Amino acid sequence: MTNESIKPNEPKTEQHSSDRKWKILVVILAVLLLLCGGCMIIWGGVPFFPAAAPNDGGSTSQGVGLVVDPNASEYVEPTPAPGVAIPGFGEMTIPANTKELSGINLYNPKENEGWYYLTYKLCLLDKKGEVSEVLYESQLIPPNNIIEDITLSRGLAKGTYDAVMKVQPYRIADNTPTNNADLKLTIIVK
Repeated sequence: MTNESIKPNEPKTEQHSSDRKWKILVVILAVLLLLCGGCMIIWGGVPFFPAAAPNDGGSTSQGVGLVVDPNASEYVEPTPAPGVAIPGFGEMTIPANTKELSGINLYNPKENEGWYYLTYKLCLLDKKGEVSEVLYESQLIPPNNIIEDITLSRGLAKGTYDAVMKVQPYRIADNTPTNNADLKLTIIVK
């Protein structure tokens, strides 16, 4: 025997080493895929580390047999109540010593449609700016309605009077009052 025919520890080529590493890697991946597939079958398709189950209102079904709640409906964004539209007053000219007045124009603007009734209270002010007397008070006026004829509690003598028109809005839905407006004005009596 010659030394040439026996090669006990022949060095491996790089190609042979690389092929062997690929074979080992393929075997490891195949085993992992089989394990993962087996886990999916055993646990009914649930991943090995499932995420936290959603809160379904106390259901213990864990996703099996869930149905859409029959009380669920489309969400509709509520329409916020608009601000109250209140007409302004600067001055009011009325005849002397007359209780029955026409053409006063106490109205509830159309913009309050579906939202607010209005009431009007005409009050005289004293020298300190405090209400001294109520001359007129309306009932509820619906939106897009007007009161033109009013009856004062008394007629006024000629002169100029400081007054306030108290406008009180009420929600149509439940007749509850909202923030009111005190509109200062001058009553000119001729």
